[in-house]
Amino acid sequence: MKSKLVNFLFVFSLGFCSKGSESEKKDFKVLSEAFRLGHISFVNSILKEKKEERELTEGELTIYFKTLFYSGQWKEFFSEWSLVKHKPPEMVLLYFKALLLSKDTISVSQEDEVKLLELLPVSPEACLLYLKIYKKKTPSNQKKIFSAQSKQFQTHLDRLHKELGE
Repeated sequence: MKSKLVNFLFVFSLGFCSKGSESEKKDFKVLSEAFRLGHISFVNSILKEKKEERELTEGELTIYFKTLFYSGQWKEFFSEWSLVKHKPPEMVLLYFKALLLSKDTISVSQEDEVKLLELLPVSPEACLLYLKIYKKKTPSNQKKIFSAQSKQFQTHLDRLHKELGE
């Protein structure tokens, strides 16, 4: 494991020496692999350095938020969140999970709430997050809609299993 990290550091440092979008793609691939292997604090520190030099790409930003999330750096997570312009669905779900896990009292902007609402028809995870966060505010007729939606999700899963031959 240690030799993999040493090889990783060497390959990554070579990536900093070369210029251009091809090297950025390679850097991102190496960062993604390091994140996948569990080197969260290392990836976080590299991305913080890159963030000081330039604006992070969408992929780098997603990994950066994941490192903040998995290391439990809630204050930094939420302060960085307020600066993000483009929030892809994966990051929106991560944000609402962070709200539940952090136990901090954070007011959700209407824009972020709308982004979660947009995910409800296509994501069972978004439905669960919505119900957990807005449990007291969810009227019974809306709960019936969620129940019907869960049946629709199950129907899609059944079709998928049938198509896959399982």
